[in-house]
Amino acid sequence: MSHTTAQQMEAVVIQAGGPPAQSLAVRSEPVPEPGPGEALVEVHAAGVNPFDGVNALGLLGAPPPTIPGLDYAGVVVSDGEHTGQEVWGSAPGLGFKQPGTHARFVALPETWLSRKPERLTMTEAAAVGIPYLAAWETVIERARLTPGETLVITGGGGLVGQAATAIARWRGAVPIVAGRSRPDGVEHFIDTNSSDLREAVLELTDGRGADVVLDAVGGELFEPAIRSLRFGGRMVGLISRQPRVEFDLADFYAREIHLTALASVFLDGAHVARVFDQLRALFDRGVLTPPAIKTWPLENSAEAYQTVLDGSAGIKQVLLTNGDGAQAGSK
Repeated sequence: MSHTTAQQMEAVVIQAGGPPAQSLAVRSEPVPEPGPGEALVEVHAAGVNPFDGVNALGLLGAPPPTIPGLDYAGVVVSDGEHTGQEVWGSAPGLGFKQPGTHARFVALPETWLSRKPERLTMTEAAAVGIPYLAAWETVIERARLTPGETLVITGGGGLVGQAATAIARWRGAVPIVAGRSRPDGVEHFIDTNSSDLREAVLELTDGRGADVVLDAVGGELFEPAIRSLRFGGRMVGLISRQPRVEFDLADFYAREIHLTALASVFLDGAHVARVFDQLRALFDRGVLTPPAIKTWPLENSAEAYQTVLDGSAGIKQVLLTNGDGAQAGSK
């Protein structure tokens, strides 16, 4: 279907803040017109993230009506050097500052484009998105994890945790997953329901402490996570279920802990494309693999959003935006 013959497209639209069943509608919208330096992408599949669910609830302040969606996989259909190229990735600011990917078409700056891995279907490529971007940005870009180091991942059974575990193994580091249930294939696991995080980490590291912590939970685990670090250790935070936490500043200073955070939606789009270029090579070599996936037709997007808000147990929810589930590699 060429964009030259499609003046309208099907899209998910946030009409007003509230539960997805009330806030979302699937309706006909104008196909976006790419501006100078932009490309029009026909979206074949688009992942749904917690950010999208919170956006639908109206908690991010995005003025309705707006088309949400960050992650995507599709084909460039506008004229130019990228015409016909299969692309993938995640685009910061979409669904908030400009129309997002939960639609048949999306307009993106050409510098934001990254070629899709040949090894992955459209559906699999759309499922990588934010989880792998967040894991790469925290573990590789921010914490600069090196071979032989230990990485503690709180909430390790979630999508970001799974991605961080895989990236740590590729890096030659030792992942220690902390969570409420043990993911498949994890060697070093700490059950946060029954174990003291710090004591368990010290036991697994012969009393030294972890080199790096990726805290994808926050809240009551924030202080134990910091205390589980070695002298000079690094911690990167993604989210906290509680807006305020407490920790011992004297201990923090005395052990020269490095603490930083990531809000992936504020990343530069060209930088994000370069991250996906690096991820592409690892997926094409089979070093990294996509997560478990559940697909949804666009008309059931509210159910997909609600599933994400309810907690999707490490399974990526993906919308089939072009109505062709077989082509998109539905699982």
